[in-house]
Amino acid sequence: MAITQPRTLTQVLKDKRALSASLPEVLGAIVISVIVLGLVGAGIGAGIAFAQDSGAKATLESVKSAQLLYQAKNGGVFGDLDALTAGEAPALTGDVANVRIALSDDNRNYCAFAQSGSMFGTTYWLTAKTGTILEAAPTDLGFACPTSLD
Repeated sequence: MAITQPRTLTQVLKDKRALSASLPEVLGAIVISVIVLGLVGAGIGAGIAFAQDSGAKATLESVKSAQLLYQAKNGGVFGDLDALTAGEAPALTGDVANVRIALSDDNRNYCAFAQSGSMFGTTYWLTAKTGTILEAAPTDLGFACPTSLD
C-alpha cells in the first residue's frame, strides 16, 4: 500500500467516496434541526414579548412623571390623559394609544392602565396611592380603574 498525498476537499466531494448516510441518520439530523429552530424561535418570541411588556411598564413610569409635573403646575390635582397630552408643552409625550387614566372625584388620585403589545396582551396598573406598577387592577381606591383600552 502506497502512501499518497492528502486529498483536497474538492477532490473528496467529486469522488463521493465515504459520503453516504443512512435514512435514520438523515431523519435524525432533520429532527435535531427542527428542534433547534423551534428553540430559537421560542427564544426570539419570548424576547419580543419581554421587550413589549417592558415598554408598557416604561409608559406607566412616564405617566407617573407626567402626573407629578401636572400636579405641581395645577394646585395638587392630577390630570386625565387629555390634560396630560394637551397644550404646547404637554406633560406626557409619545405614543399613549395603549394607556387609559381614571381620576378620583376630587382629582387627588389616579389609576393608570397600560396594555402591552405582546401576543399575551399583558396589562399593568399604576396609582398615585402606591406609586408602583401592579399586575392586578387595584380595587381599594374608591373609584374604578380602567381594565381595557375600550
